[in-house]
Amino acid sequence: MTLAIAVVLLAGCGGGDDRAKVEASLQRYLVSLVPEDGPFPIGAGPARVKDDACKDRHMEDGKGYALWACVVKFGAYPMPVVVAVDDDTEVVTALPGNLFKQFKPK
Repeated sequence: MTLAIAVVLLAGCGGGDDRAKVEASLQRYLVSLVPEDGPFPIGAGPARVKDDACKDRHMEDGKGYALWACVVKFGAYPMPVVVAVDDDTEVVTALPGNLFKQFKPK
């Protein structure tokens, strides 16, 4: 019984841990942007990354960064965001949009 519980807990940790890292990194990235120079709305409220709203798309860009799809709320307005992360799951760039709607993950 104990072994079965341990297996279930460990199985759930892998993807969730990366998701939490990407969400925290995206929040830091958004806070560091200068609003006037960024691609995100100004005046809609502070940017907040929704909990459990980032998904690994299992794709890479031309530079080898992993691509994720997240949802960020600006006040009450949710916005899909495309996020590129490095090997340490640190956000390299983020852009508004849902470029992955037409693609299915590998």
